[in-house]
Amino acid sequence: MVTFFINRVNKVSHLHIDLTRYYIARILNLMKGLLRSFVIHIIVLWAIATFIGGIDFAGEPRTLALGALVLTLADSLIKPFINLLLLPFNLVTMGTFRWVSSVFTLYLSTLLVPKFSVTGFSYPGFSSNLFIIPPMELSLIWAYVVLAILISLIVSLLFWLLK
Repeated sequence: MVTFFINRVNKVSHLHIDLTRYYIARILNLMKGLLRSFVIHIIVLWAIATFIGGIDFAGEPRTLALGALVLTLADSLIKPFINLLLLPFNLVTMGTFRWVSSVFTLYLSTLLVPKFSVTGFSYPGFSSNLFIIPPMELSLIWAYVVLAILISLIVSLLFWLLK
């Protein structure tokens, strides 16, 4: 009878250790994903600010990093709830309304980080043998829309490439 209880205690103890390992592995996986997302957001925000314009971080790497951190957390935590709230519109428009959640998370990150901002800008255009992007003058609202779509596309592409 005593050996039965000892065996049961050992099994429960091993189950507790296995569950602890499982949850630690899950937390480490989550942290690894957030760190990868943070690094990708820093690279994308810097590249867009440098090559396209419209994102201003006052030339401070700390502001850029804080903006990328807030945008990463907003994309990870807030964007799913926004997408859930906008689900009827996404169903009717077959997913083309998802840009609204990207614009909201970008706007939220500019509100929370003091020197991180989106500004209206003029895009000089681009031409090659394959296609032409005409020059554009973007107001603040359109700058948010275009930059949010660009950030989402480039971040998704980099996540896909680094899978």
